[in-house]
Parts: sequence; structure tokens; C-alpha cells
Amino acid sequence: MKKGLILCLGLIFSISSHALSSYKASYDLYASMALSSIKIGNAEFKLEANNDHYIYTSKASVSPLWRTLYNYSRSEKSSGIVINQQLISSYYGLTETKGDTVNKKIEINIFVDQSYSIIGGAKFWKTGPGKVVDELNLYLVLSQDISNQPEQKVFNYQVADDKGIKPQSFNVIGSEVVEINGEKLQTIKIDCPELRLTLNLSKKHNYLPVLIRKTNGGSSFHLTLVDYQKPP
Repeated sequence: MKKGLILCLGLIFSISSHALSSYKASYDLYASMALSSIKIGNAEFKLEANNDHYIYTSKASVSPLWRTLYNYSRSEKSSGIVINQQLISSYYGLTETKGDTVNKKIEINIFVDQSYSIIGGAKFWKTGPGKVVDELNLYLVLSQDISNQPEQKVFNYQVADDKGIKPQSFNVIGSEVVEINGEKLQTIKIDCPELRLTLNLSKKHNYLPVLIRKTNGGSSFHLTLVDYQKPP
């Protein structure tokens, strides 16, 4: 379960809204057990948008009850600009901590116009069709693209991570009604088979993912929205 939790946090703690306006969002993370789901952590996300620049951050951690068994936290930062309504990532940073030790620290500089990224001095090139994005702003771009191209069924991206740039495809399955905080919401369901990841994007929340499901081996997790705030 520990390995599955790390993969889950790494792949789903990247939540967003398609509209580039500042907001804060909170999520609860649950692990699916034999007969029920148990809350094991939470995450906080913040998007700061200022004209044609943005800074997007996330902080996630295991809840105190679970820290006696496994203490884990993760923080991310993505920054970039907006050109012709396109989000252009230029920097991505990740710090992952296990217990009191920093397990992973990554910084990536992304040059979208030239289709490559630099990680630790090494250059990695784009390998196929799709926009170059980082692991955090991926969902900002996905939500924006779905809003602008509602009839498109497949969205392809080139994701820059610590191993280089690799392609990922997100498929629109259809609509689904989900219940969040006692409210039934009409959502767009999206699937990424390679990551074994599904997202439910709510139009009412500006295409913010309100429910995320992730499977790692025999472990299943889901992340649900509990609070969403925009500046007055």
C-alpha cells in the first residue's frame, strides 16, 4: 500500500480549473479497503493568476493518524505565462519527503517553443504530438482544452518529468453524475488507461476535477473536493 500511495500522490495531486483566475481548493484522499473507504490524507492547492502570468502550487500530506505507519508529504510548484489563450509552462519544482528526510527534489526548466526540457543539466526533447506540459499544470491545460474544444474525444500531451518528456493520452468517456458534499453534479468523465486514472470534471466548478480515482496494483484511491474558494 505504501508504494501505491506514493504513486497516487504523485499522479493525482495536480488539480486545477480551466479558467485562469485565482482560487484555493481542498481535497480529501481516501484509500479503498475491503468494505469501505478510509480517509488517509488531504491536499491544498492554490492558483495565483496575474494578467498573463501564473503560479500554481500544491501541498499534500498523510493525516496524523497514518503518520505513525507512514509519514509522507509532497509539495509542487509550476509557473509560466499565457500566450494566445495557451498556458505555457516554464518551470516545475517538486519536493517529496518521507519521514524527516527529503526523498526527492526536482527542478525542471521547460522550453515549450523549442520542444525540450532541461533536468539537472540534461536536455530532453519532445517525442510526439501534443503540448509540452509539466506534471502540475497538466490539469490546468486539460481543463482549458476541454472547455475550448468540448467535442474533442482525445487529448494528447507531452509530460515533462524527472525522466524526460513522455506522451500521455486522456480520453473523454462521457458524462456522469457524481455526488460531492451531498450535491449531485453533472461531470465529464475522462480516462487515462496508461496511468489507470479517471477524472470527473465539473462544469459548475469551471471544469475543476471534483473526483479522481487512481488504481495502483491492488490498491485503489480516490480524491474528493471538499472546499473551493475564489477571491471576492
